[in-house]
Amino acid sequence: MNTWSQTITIQNRFGLHMRPSAEISKLASDFDAIIAFHKGDRVAHAHSVVELLTLGAFHGDEIKVTSLGNDAKEALATVVRYLEDYSDDSSPKDIDSAAA
Repeated sequence: MNTWSQTITIQNRFGLHMRPSAEISKLASDFDAIIAFHKGDRVAHAHSVVELLTLGAFHGDEIKVTSLGNDAKEALATVVRYLEDYSDDSSPKDIDSAAA
């Protein structure tokens, strides 16, 4: 089985919160691969939004993303590209106040 990994720095100023976690989970489901995020001694599987949220990945944190399976290389590239390109233009609190 193919295994690929890459270390990245969280660029989003709000870290790995609900929106990017949900999108990563959706992206992960498109591949025949198991994708895991490693931060220190914590591990979160990309298919689980709850695990991604409890990883505690904040702006500037380095995390290792590992992918194992038939689509491992493509899965890793897709998730890493998403994380590198994702940004919030406003804080979740700003969005909530604008809706009120």
